[in-house]
Amino acid sequence: MKRIFNYAIITFVALAFICASAYGQEWTKDQKAVWQVVQDDWASWQSGDTEGAFNNVHEKYLGWNNDDPLPINKEKWIKMYEKFKEISKIEYYDLEPARILVEGDNAVVYYYFEFYTTITWEDEKKEKSIEGRNVEFYIKDGGKWMLLGDMSVFEEEDDD
Repeated sequence: MKRIFNYAIITFVALAFICASAYGQEWTKDQKAVWQVVQDDWASWQSGDTEGAFNNVHEKYLGWNNDDPLPINKEKWIKMYEKFKEISKIEYYDLEPARILVEGDNAVVYYYFEFYTTITWEDEKKEKSIEGRNVEFYIKDGGKWMLLGDMSVFEEEDDD
């Protein structure tokens, strides 16, 4: 019995090590560069910096989420962002990368996000909690990583 127990402990430790190694992946220079673009864009979005938020969005961008019936282009996204900025403030956000694949001048970034926003409409304030998953597709254009397309799936909760 002691032998089976010891074998189980050794197996558990080995599996834990393998899992930790898989999730604690070392990133390449390109993976780090693409992830930095994602982080910079979210920081610009939170601060209300429209130019910064869309600086890395390609002119041919198309993105889709579970709220919109069809993908939107960069122009429409900027208009939506400007309206969002007028009525809301991002209080907090957190990003957790899941996987980043870089192949030549193309990259795919998978990550989890959550953020809290305060929406002010007329005299009413409402807090919302939004969390979800993104997959973003980048191309290197002129030596710079540019967001070409994305897909977001999220859930909203009112924090009343």
